[in-house]
Amino acid sequence: MANVRSFNFRFFAFACVGALIACTPADNGGTSSGAAGTSGGTGASGTSGGAGNGAVAGTTGSAGTSGVTGSAGTGGSTATGSAGTTGSAGVTGSAGRGGVTGSGGVTGSAGASGTTGSGGSGNGPLSITGLKIDPNPNSVISCFVSWTTNMAANSTVQFGQSGYQWEITDAASVTAHKVLVIGMHAQQMYQVKAISTAGTASASAEGTFMTGTLPAQIPNGKVMINDTAKVQPGWTLMNVQKGQGDTRARSDFPPYAVMYDSGGLPVWYYVDGTMPDIGGAVSTQLTDKGVLIGPSWNANLTTGALPIEVDFAGNTLWQCPASVCSANGKNFTHHASKLSNGNYMLIEYIMTGSRQDPIFREVSPSNQIVWSLDYAKLVTPPSGASGDWCHANAATVDIAKNVIYANCRWAGLLKATHDPTPARQWLLTGSPKGSSIPAVPTSDLTFSPTNSAFSDTHDPEIHDDGTICFFDNGGYSGGAGGSTTQLRSRAVEYMINETAKTATLVWEFPMGATVPDAWYTSNWYTPFWGSVHRLANNNYLVAGGIRSPTVESRVFEVTKTDKKVVWEFRFPPDYGVYRANRITPPLVKAIP
Repeated sequence: MANVRSFNFRFFAFACVGALIACTPADNGGTSSGAAGTSGGTGASGTSGGAGNGAVAGTTGSAGTSGVTGSAGTGGSTATGSAGTTGSAGVTGSAGRGGVTGSGGVTGSAGASGTTGSGGSGNGPLSITGLKIDPNPNSVISCFVSWTTNMAANSTVQFGQSGYQWEITDAASVTAHKVLVIGMHAQQMYQVKAISTAGTASASAEGTFMTGTLPAQIPNGKVMINDTAKVQPGWTLMNVQKGQGDTRARSDFPPYAVMYDSGGLPVWYYVDGTMPDIGGAVSTQLTDKGVLIGPSWNANLTTGALPIEVDFAGNTLWQCPASVCSANGKNFTHHASKLSNGNYMLIEYIMTGSRQDPIFREVSPSNQIVWSLDYAKLVTPPSGASGDWCHANAATVDIAKNVIYANCRWAGLLKATHDPTPARQWLLTGSPKGSSIPAVPTSDLTFSPTNSAFSDTHDPEIHDDGTICFFDNGGYSGGAGGSTTQLRSRAVEYMINETAKTATLVWEFPMGATVPDAWYTSNWYTPFWGSVHRLANNNYLVAGGIRSPTVESRVFEVTKTDKKVVWEFRFPPDYGVYRANRITPPLVKAIP
């Protein structure tokens, strides 16, 4: 077999100067001599940040600096380096958030600098030219890495600090390469390497990228416990709500979907529009293409942020249109999930006289309502029921088994056939505690032992082994969270026997546990939200969101057998969370 001659390829440094990012492809060596590249043009001035609603406009971004003159390649045949490109204009500051006064517009970022003229390339079988590292306009902790090869090859980007720890690979064989990079921390300098291979030939080029400053309403978490030998590896996807300094689930800012790494730092986020997040019950789900973010209420409790699915670059893949999800007073809330058939399951509240009834709607990607379940037609409301008698908050659809589990906080978990016509199979209703609790319908199943019934629930998780996890809020006391002498929240799991019509308690927390501190037994009361999920390692991930200016929300992982907290994430006070899910990091893999 003939020997394949190896070549090195030279890329000369460029610098991207900006308020939020900086990127610099590094000198990579080369074998052929190229004449000096011409200077890149001067970047255009950044445009002014737009004013928020009742806020001061962002300041003007500074002009990008001119590209550095490409130096000549060494050795080999002569080829003229190409001129650097002109720096782009600064990004316009985004509008301030909603609320009474609105937050200020974001400062316009500086224009990116012109790229350096590249040196002459070698005569090897595969070469890389035109390496660029551009910020993601939708996220300050993400970038796009692009380059060109002289023959079709795959695409890999490695990145890290003090070396390369992570990589993202696209196996498609192309000549124009572009890779989205996620998984970086804010305000950090990263080394970035672009790699392409075609058969036995390989080429690479290196640069750097400086991440920017997170939106002020996305906090770093504080991880107090991290037993790496026992935790389920991965990132944690959750919503984030910045409060108003009181115990209400209200914010002056829009909903945020955030992925946190095991150290409590954001590695991906999406800002969902500009409407203020009133209610905080914004679901998040990792989908086959990105992240699905549920609806939120606005100050009128009728329309807010519409359900939306975005890709990992923050681009819209699908959004429920106003005609379906908000026009004419329509009120979609609490939940959005993507089904295995590609449709979306949503919850709409409708008024029936003085009663607020939930309708579970299945919506196609083309925004047609293709199926509905009217909860009040399968579960007769108690006599005199009015207002939010049911409080629907979650739905699980098993297409293969043709069933749906529709959950209401007060009225209970309903199991019904899915298609074509909903038919009731059973209802599991608890014994709600607290003040101003509505009457509840009669349960089809009984609890074992009889005193093990949950009070009121959010986000049940259905398992193939016949068990169901619930977040038991523990009752309602008018809205105060974080400290109460009456009510406590807990995580529970029941084994359902449909023949015997029983729900047997098989696990609960914190009962019987040795807890790390008094928060779990004295402060953990979640009046509005909550989720519990059983992980692949049989641990449980619990989101205990609390709206309090003094007591922090927590997300924690606890083992099944000895009920030990092995991972504990704390928000700063005055931040809330509705649901949390442990996920395998999308796109990104650790380099062995």
